[in-house]
Amino acid sequence: MQGHEPAIRVRELTKVYKLYSSPRDLVLEVLTRKPRHRPFPALREVSFEVAKGEVFGIIGRNGAGKSTLLRILAGTLDHTSGDVSVRGRVAAILDLGAGFHPAYTGRENVYMGGLCLGMSREEIEAKIDSIIAFSELEPFIDQPLKTYSSGMRARLTFATAISVEPEVFIIDEALAAGDGYFVNKCMGRVRQICESGATVLFVSHNVLLTAELCDRVLWLDAGRVKALGESPNVVKAYEYDVWRRTGEGAPGAHRQAGIDAALRSGEYQLGGGEVRIRSVRLLDEAGAERQVFRNGEPMRIVVAWEGATAAPRIWAGFRVDNSRSVVVTGFESWERGEFLNGGEPLEGAGELEFLIPQLHLGQGDYFVSCSLRRYEVPPTNDSILHYVEKAIRFTVKRDHLGNLSFPYEPTVVMREAGVLTAPGPPPEGTRP
Repeated sequence: MQGHEPAIRVRELTKVYKLYSSPRDLVLEVLTRKPRHRPFPALREVSFEVAKGEVFGIIGRNGAGKSTLLRILAGTLDHTSGDVSVRGRVAAILDLGAGFHPAYTGRENVYMGGLCLGMSREEIEAKIDSIIAFSELEPFIDQPLKTYSSGMRARLTFATAISVEPEVFIIDEALAAGDGYFVNKCMGRVRQICESGATVLFVSHNVLLTAELCDRVLWLDAGRVKALGESPNVVKAYEYDVWRRTGEGAPGAHRQAGIDAALRSGEYQLGGGEVRIRSVRLLDEAGAERQVFRNGEPMRIVVAWEGATAAPRIWAGFRVDNSRSVVVTGFESWERGEFLNGGEPLEGAGELEFLIPQLHLGQGDYFVSCSLRRYEVPPTNDSILHYVEKAIRFTVKRDHLGNLSFPYEPTVVMREAGVLTAPGPPPEGTRP
């Protein structure tokens, strides 16, 4: 956290909605003063603080209470109980297009949208040219909004929304829509805001982006605080929970133990019943085990496995994340038609090796995650035989500023129990 004085303080915040079976029940409740509603607690005793200058993420499934919390913080929704304190000028992007009207021109809508976002007319006047330039809609800006395509409307509302310069900036998932090029352009602006010293609350289902942008993350589940802490670990615990829910349904003690472990270390495992990864080692060119490499050196990822499965084709993969849990690179052997077995059941124990001829990574710490999966079309979560998140850590040091790309094509080598088969790419139309 970058400051000592909280920009946002929330204590025991609760929001309860009244749900009625029909409008008639609402009228009867008012007339008779007898409850005819069902209470629904959207938030339950939520507490946290956000320091000035902190980028704070909020994650959770649909219906977890994220949008309700943001609307309370933005001052557009009352809470039932608890205390909320927000210091500084607040701008909230909760509903793209608020204040826009189809009968007015794009230019007129920029003024109305800016006023709805809390900007003064003078501020809009000073920014109007840059907003229009950012939207890339100069030839159409004086045409009625109703003549715009949906993509053009998104560009104009995006450009207006991210032109604010608040002390506290609240962003819902509004920027998740629109064409990929412009969304990336908008996210570049969001990153600038995050680096400007403003206090930012960022809500998204994109947990990788949340881990990259945010210092800490709050995980809401059914209106309660499930976890609060450093972004990489909370994001990994949430990822683990999503994967386990897919296969298990209702929460269980075993899954909670996995969540707790991920919150402590950012590590977790999936599967491991039929075939499991016994160990992961990193070797240098001479075959010596190492965890510190220099940029440009070769590295071998050796995965030891054991177990048995009747699945005809098992493929192996790895992923490299940086210390912020942002994916740097990865490889899945099915992409080159390489499998641990060629149609026969797999049984016993052995090793496979990913050979990276040259590491082209920036200086810092990295984590390798490894997986063994059945080849399925379409791919499903059930195809995972064993997945180990953050199986091993390594550090890259640089002698000079080098290329930060990762231009290699790994080679997979199978040893001991079985021979790696490479029957060629899967038949056309069968790739997952």
